[in-house]
Amino acid sequence: AQTMAYTTSDYFPFLVRQFHHETGWNECNSYATFCRASKAILDFSIPYGLSVSTGRRVGSNLSSQLVFSMIPSSASSIGYLAASRPLFSIMPAQTVASSDEQNLGSNGARAASFPSLAVPTQSDILSNPKADARDGKLSRQQQIQDELDSQDLLQNIRAGVWRCNWRTPDYLNRADYAGEYLAVAQLYPSLATITGSYVERRSATSELTISGVSVAGAQPDLQFIVQHAVDRRRWSSEGVFGTNGRLLGLRGLYNFGDSAEEKAVGEGAGRGRISAGGEVYFGAQEASGGMSVGMRYRDGQPLLSELTCVLNPIMGHVSLALTRELRSRMCAAARYDFNAFSLSSELAVGVEWQLDQNSIVKARWSDSQGLRCLVDTRLNNMVFSMGLDLHGDMATTPAATGIKRFVRSFGLQFQWFL
Repeated sequence: AQTMAYTTSDYFPFLVRQFHHETGWNECNSYATFCRASKAILDFSIPYGLSVSTGRRVGSNLSSQLVFSMIPSSASSIGYLAASRPLFSIMPAQTVASSDEQNLGSNGARAASFPSLAVPTQSDILSNPKADARDGKLSRQQQIQDELDSQDLLQNIRAGVWRCNWRTPDYLNRADYAGEYLAVAQLYPSLATITGSYVERRSATSELTISGVSVAGAQPDLQFIVQHAVDRRRWSSEGVFGTNGRLLGLRGLYNFGDSAEEKAVGEGAGRGRISAGGEVYFGAQEASGGMSVGMRYRDGQPLLSELTCVLNPIMGHVSLALTRELRSRMCAAARYDFNAFSLSSELAVGVEWQLDQNSIVKARWSDSQGLRCLVDTRLNNMVFSMGLDLHGDMATTPAATGIKRFVRSFGLQFQWFL
């Protein structure tokens, strides 16, 4: 199993998802996220060592992130994110519920207020002469819904990632957001390393992403990955070029059944939908290549579910995964991997359960990687995470004694959203 070298913060990834949602870009209509639902349950990461991070909006279009890692110290970093449009910011919650029932608990007492991600109101837009008029096209009803959803801070940043597979922001006129951009950079001083990404909506149906890493020192290195994606709702395609190994790749996805313009799958659709996709890639430096193909079935009634099958014929690998929403705020997944050449196999099962608005538990077990657990707890604007990774086979660590024989890694993470 691969162990994370350091703990990453959830703030910038959350803002990137919000940017895509605000500009009507569906992250999940892509072969790159073909198995996103099952991976969110089975391949989640846990904190490594001990780290403290803060994320805050320092301007209407600028956010900052500071990560202080005590173990290991080399993972400390500082970063900034700039966008062409204001993204959500954390501030004291406001009463926006449309009915008293949304403000009352099961026992009739008024529910506690939680920090929320504020959505600009129409008056805020009109009072700001620099604000783009197209921001006002988002209806007040959608603003209220976004505000209600964003009050659940913990679920937005750490839980329910698998839900994105069924959410299509088709209520937006995507043509109005062509030219929107987002840029993010992260500096790791002790590693003399800078990472960064630039995302731009080239048109109503296309997006350009450029990511890179620069390493200074005795052996300087500079690498880039350029990706151009096209999303026509019924089908999507992506072209990828990477300087590392001079990699060239092409991905594609096609959705059968009702078009996404008519029905957002999982948000009231009455029947399932089948999608098919694949990818091919070639590394010119080593003259090697690969490919994979996959089929996916989704059903939105009565509960969200997804079944995927991915085949890599060159490697002889087959992966079958099932993701199922068992009840509200609880989702389980199972995956079986088999290699026809080595005759090896692996079974993994996992579950994500949001106990309440302030607690989330994740657990995953596989016969080769063992047990992994993650507990997230929210206290006001702070999210505390504790992760534990246990060995799957005690025989693989004969030299270990005591607790080291059972525990592969353990970590704590404190995140403040200011």
